[in-house]
Amino acid sequence: MSENLNAVLERWRALWPQALALWSSYARLSEPVWCLTEQDAQRERLTMSFAMIRLTDHAVVLNLQDIAERGLTEFPLEVMGHEIGHHIYCPGDLTDQGRLLARVRRGLPGFEDQAPMIANLYADLFINDRLQRNYGLRLDKIYVVLGDGGKDGSVLWRLYLRMYEHLWRLERGTLVQQPLTDGQEGDARLGARLIRVYARDWLKGASSFAALCLSYMTEKENKALRKAAGRLLDSEGAGGELPDGLTEMDADEQGPVLHPSEDPAVTGEAGAAGEDGTEGGESSTEQEKRDDPGGHKTLARYRGVDAYRELMKQLNPFAKDDDVTAHYYRERARPYLIRFPERITTQAQEPILEGLETWDIGRPLTEVDWVESVTHSPHVVPGVTTLARMYGDTPGEDPKKEPLDLYIGIDCSGSMPNPRKTLSHPVLAGFIVALSALRAGARVMACLSGEPGKSIATDGFRRDHESVSHLLTDYLGSGYSYGIFRLDDMVASLTFRRRPTHVLILTDTDIFSSLATTQGKDKATRSGWSCAEKALRDAGGGGTLLLHATAQHLERFAKDVARVKAQGWRVVNVNDWEDVLEFARQFSRQLWGKP
Repeated sequence: MSENLNAVLERWRALWPQALALWSSYARLSEPVWCLTEQDAQRERLTMSFAMIRLTDHAVVLNLQDIAERGLTEFPLEVMGHEIGHHIYCPGDLTDQGRLLARVRRGLPGFEDQAPMIANLYADLFINDRLQRNYGLRLDKIYVVLGDGGKDGSVLWRLYLRMYEHLWRLERGTLVQQPLTDGQEGDARLGARLIRVYARDWLKGASSFAALCLSYMTEKENKALRKAAGRLLDSEGAGGELPDGLTEMDADEQGPVLHPSEDPAVTGEAGAAGEDGTEGGESSTEQEKRDDPGGHKTLARYRGVDAYRELMKQLNPFAKDDDVTAHYYRERARPYLIRFPERITTQAQEPILEGLETWDIGRPLTEVDWVESVTHSPHVVPGVTTLARMYGDTPGEDPKKEPLDLYIGIDCSGSMPNPRKTLSHPVLAGFIVALSALRAGARVMACLSGEPGKSIATDGFRRDHESVSHLLTDYLGSGYSYGIFRLDDMVASLTFRRRPTHVLILTDTDIFSSLATTQGKDKATRSGWSCAEKALRDAGGGGTLLLHATAQHLERFAKDVARVKAQGWRVVNVNDWEDVLEFARQFSRQLWGKP
């Protein structure tokens, strides 16, 4: 590191508190991550721009070497103030970044892959405009240094720079040397006015801004724009997590996408006072009141699985598809979650130490017996070599609440939808019940079965939602029904179980064909009926068979239904798979109400 770069670092570091104060005297962000070499920048994944933000840990990352090479060392407040603005103003957090990307995607049909770049440029307009106008910073000088790309550069980049000239009332040609057509000049005015109109509600203008950019987009133009603006794209891929709140679409997100020339708030046909007292748009609350004067709550509209996955991949490029799908179903299930029913035993039990068992990931860390774990193996591998103490019980005096464990089997035959491609209501119901059970302290074993063909299941009963979630969102698409003999695996996992388990199977009337099958040879042959009866008896917590069938359809299987009921199964039918969600919500209360 050169001496000059050392001096730049000390000067910029000293101005960090002043940069924070540009936004609020109460703003608290940790000091930037200073990258002084290319190796530092690559380690922080700062490869495209000379600065970036991370919305997961609220970090600002600056590549001082790149800043110095571009001649921008004289703009510490401008650069640092801009990055802070992303954390405090636009987008502010990871969820709002996702909401911004969703709106920009709607305004770019056919070019949704460019949404992160357009969203970044859009957010920069709000931040830079506030810093330049309110505090007299020299953001315009930075764009002078970067240039307009020349006559062979991006048209959209020149249009973007012209918006700044209008916003800051700069002399024409200050930032854009190449002439614009009359149509481009009009669009630049519209874009600048849109930024002022929606300064206090920037999400509302995002799709309109994207629609403005859309008319200039071609494959060649997009490459040119990225070349011109690439070093300024500081919020692309700013997420390293999957935020909550993005499966459901906001009310204003569902409306038509208006070009700024069609937006009454931008054209001046409607609009309230803006940030500078001259122009502005409605707030989200005002918009909702105007659209629904009666104050009625509108029905929620959710993104499809594919749309959600594409959005999440743009928000966090490093996210795995399996994690994104599982997160989608967990979030969709959350509004339905209730505590899993509890069984009250006659006496509480006083624990008595009996031995050791493997500690599973998902159990409280405080349960790990570190001394025994290290004694067992000097190489600690969580969930493999970690041990927890195992306690027996001696009779106590007080009543004790005890949650029933859950086995959930889901038909994953060819007639069932793929949960990774479209919303699968059986899988969503499985999430509702399984997460409720885990929340109550129960253990869950999940199984997907499409037989004859394939089946997969969790490794016994689990306490961690990750293994259950990933299992439920898998897909087989084989066979014709849930294989009833999969209950043998559940019974085998009950060997060392102490609590009763409820067995829940989500399938259709093809299950009766599976019940009629046999397994084994000669004297060892047994039917699916005997397998179901034994599993129900060994589980000890009751069983529910949920069938996707109409009442008329069930009449064809009246004898079979009567037979499973005689074994002790509760049979529930739903005409439409969507009805299974309400069943899942009421499942615990219907079967395990407090005595």
